[in-house]
Amino acid sequence: MQEGRITPRSTPLRRRLYLLAAAAIVPLALISGASVLLLVQQQRAQAERATLDLTRAMSVAVDAELQRALSALDVLSTSSALDHGDLSTFKQRCERVVSNQPGWMLVNLAEPSGRVAVSTGPSPEGTLTTLAEPESFSHVLRTRQPVIGHLARGPRGNFALPARVPVLRDGQLRYVLTAVLRPEAISRVVQRQRLPDDWVISVFDDQGLRVARSRGGDRFVGTPATPTLQALMSSGRFEGSGITRNLEGEESYTAFTRSHATGWSVAIGVPASAVYAGTYRSLVVYGGGLVLSLLLGLAAALFVGRGILRATRDLRDAAHAIGQGRVPASPASDILELQEVADALAASAAQQHAGAAERAKLYAEAQAARQHAEGANRAKDEFLAMLGHELRNPLAPIVTALRLMTLRNPEAHQTERRILERQVAHLTRLVDDLLDVSRFARGKVQLRRELVDIRDVAHRAMEMVQPLFDQRESPLKVELPAQPLYVSGDPVRLAQVVSNLLSNAAKFTPTRGRISLVVRQAGDKVEVSVEDTGAGIGPELLPRVFELFVQGQQALDRQAGGLGLGLAIVKTLVELHGGTVSAASEGEGHGSRFTVTLPRATASEVVAGAAPPMPVPAANGRRVLVVDDNIDAADTLARLLDSYGHVVRTAGTAPQALAMLSDYRPELAILDIGLPGMDGYELARRLKADLRLQGLRMIALTGYGHEVDRARALAAGFEEHLVKPVPVDQLVGTIARLFAAAATTEAAAAGNGVTSPEGGA
Repeated sequence: MQEGRITPRSTPLRRRLYLLAAAAIVPLALISGASVLLLVQQQRAQAERATLDLTRAMSVAVDAELQRALSALDVLSTSSALDHGDLSTFKQRCERVVSNQPGWMLVNLAEPSGRVAVSTGPSPEGTLTTLAEPESFSHVLRTRQPVIGHLARGPRGNFALPARVPVLRDGQLRYVLTAVLRPEAISRVVQRQRLPDDWVISVFDDQGLRVARSRGGDRFVGTPATPTLQALMSSGRFEGSGITRNLEGEESYTAFTRSHATGWSVAIGVPASAVYAGTYRSLVVYGGGLVLSLLLGLAAALFVGRGILRATRDLRDAAHAIGQGRVPASPASDILELQEVADALAASAAQQHAGAAERAKLYAEAQAARQHAEGANRAKDEFLAMLGHELRNPLAPIVTALRLMTLRNPEAHQTERRILERQVAHLTRLVDDLLDVSRFARGKVQLRRELVDIRDVAHRAMEMVQPLFDQRESPLKVELPAQPLYVSGDPVRLAQVVSNLLSNAAKFTPTRGRISLVVRQAGDKVEVSVEDTGAGIGPELLPRVFELFVQGQQALDRQAGGLGLGLAIVKTLVELHGGTVSAASEGEGHGSRFTVTLPRATASEVVAGAAPPMPVPAANGRRVLVVDDNIDAADTLARLLDSYGHVVRTAGTAPQALAMLSDYRPELAILDIGLPGMDGYELARRLKADLRLQGLRMIALTGYGHEVDRARALAAGFEEHLVKPVPVDQLVGTIARLFAAAATTEAAAAGNGVTSPEGGA
C-alpha cells in the first residue's frame, strides 16, 4: 500500500459499522427477537397444558365408562344361578341387564371351547361362536383377567366393542362372559364434554381405530386417525402434542393421551387459529415497532453507508477486471480497510494472471486422468462380472456330476471324488473372493441379518474347511461356550469370516502344528479367535495384513494358494457387522492369532428371534423344465433331479423350451439367464403369461451373482435366484420350500373363502 493514499479523512471501516449496528440492528434484534420468542413459547406452552389436561380428563372418563361395563359383568358373573347350572334363570337376568344398559347390544356366555351356553342375541345356544374379535377371547383364556377388546365389525356390518370377564368356580375357568357394547356408549361420554364447537374430540381403541368423534357422528366410526395424527401418536409415548390436520383438512393443535389400563387413546384438536390468535395480536404490536426500527435503521444506513457504497462499487469494478484477466488500477477510498483491500486486489491480480495458464493445464490433465480411471473402473467391474459368470458355468455341471457319482455308487472312486470336490470348492472360493472384492469396492454388499447363535456359525465354518483338516496330523482344538451366544448378523457371511481365518491358519501351519478355535463372551461383546503355531507374521507385514492382495512370503510351488483377498474380505465383513478384527504375532515362525469382536445381541433381540423355523416338507415327483445352453450343465442337473423322483425335460434355448409346452406342462422351471437369443428374463415373462401354466414356480440358476441381478430376476417373475455352482442340498431344499409355500397359500385362500357370522362379539 502506498503511503500517499492514506488521507487525514480516512476512517476505519469497523468504526462506521459499529455506528450502523448501534443505530438500527442491536436494539431491534434484542428487544423484538426476545419478546416474540417468549410470546410464542408462552402461547404454545399454555395451549399444550390446556389440551393435555383435557385429554387426561377425557381419557379417565372413557376408562371409567369401560370399567363400568367390566364391573357390571363382574357382578353378573357372580350370579348364584351359574353355581347351580340354572342357565335359564341366568339368561333372564342377562336380558334385564341388557335392557337397563342403553349402550349394550347383547350378552354372551361361552365355554372355553367357544360353545355358546347363554346368548341374548341371535347366536344359537349350544353352537360354536365365531368371533369377529377373537384376540380378547384368547386373552381371557390365557390370563383369566377381564379385558376390553378392540372395535370390530359384526355380521350385519355394524361396529361393536367386546367387554369380557372370566367366570371362575373353584379356581377353574368355567365360562367367558361377554358384553357387546355399541360405540354410542363412548360417543355419549364424548358428547357430555362441554367444549367449543370448533374443537374436535376423537377416541381410538388399542388398534388405532376411531370409536367416537365429537364432530361427524357415526360417519367416522371404524376409521383410522389422519396420517399426521398417526405420526404424532406413533412416538411410543403415552401423551404428547403437536400440529396435525383433521378429517376436514383443518390445521389443529392436537394433544393425545394413551390409557395405561386399556391402551385406548383420546385426542383433542384445537384450531390453530384459536391457539395463535393472541400471538397474532401481539405480533402486530411488535411488528409496528419492528417497522419503525427498520425505518430508523434505513435512514442511518443511507447516511452512513453512502461513502461505503461508493468505495465498494470501485472494488466491484476492480474484481470484474481481475475476473476478465486484466490488472486493474487500485481504487482510491477514504476508508482505511477498503483502501487496503483495493491495493491487495491489484497486487494479487498480477499473480493470478500468471498462474491461470498453469492451473488450466493442470485441470485438463486431472480431468483426463479421472475419465481414464472411471473407464478403467467400469471395465474392471464388467470384467469381474463376466469372469464370475463364465467361471461358474463350467463349475455347476462338475458339482452336479460329482453328486450324481456319489448317489449312484458311494464307494467308487472316493479318493478321486474328494480331490475333485476340494479343487472345485477352491475354485469356487477364488471366484467368490474376486466378486466379493468388487462388491465391497462399490459398496454393493447387503447383509441378510437374523438372530444367530455364534456356535452354529463356528460349526458351519468347520464344515466348510473340514477337507483341509482331514489331511492334518494334529486335529483342530475347539472351545465353544455351553450356552447359546447370540449375535445379530448374516450367518452365511459370518461363517465365511470364520472359515477364511481357519483355512488361512491351515495353509500356513505345518500338519503337526496346533490350531485352535475359541468362542467366548467378553462383556457385551462376542470374541472369536483363531490361533496357530504356524509361519507367523513379520513386523513389517503385520500392519498391512488386512489390505487387498497382501500376502506373506510363499514357496515357488505356492502350496498355500490364494490371491491375498481372504483377510481383506474378513475385515470388511466384520466391520459391516459393527465389529472389529485384529491380528497379533510375535514374528515369523512364532504363529499368529486373529481375533474377531462382534456386538452381542440384546435380550429383546434374543426374545424376538427365538421362534424356531418351520420344517420344510419334501417336494418329490414334480414336472421340471431345465433350460441351459450348457448341455453338460442341463444334462447333469436333469439326472440329479431325476434321482430325487422328479420328471425332468431339458432345453438348450428359449424357443425349444416354448415349443415343449404343446405336450408338456411343467410345474417348475429352472432357467439359465445367459441364454442365446432370448435371455432367461424374457423367457420367464412368457412362461408367467402362459395361461396353460397356472401355478408355475420358477428358479433362476445363473452365474451372475450381483444384487442387481437378483433384483432383476425377482422382477421378471422368478421366486428364487441361485448362483452357480449351487450346492445340491440347497437346490433340493429350495424346490421343496417353494412347493410348501404354494401349498400353504392355496390352503389359506381356501380358508378365506368361508365366511362365518359373528356370534358373541
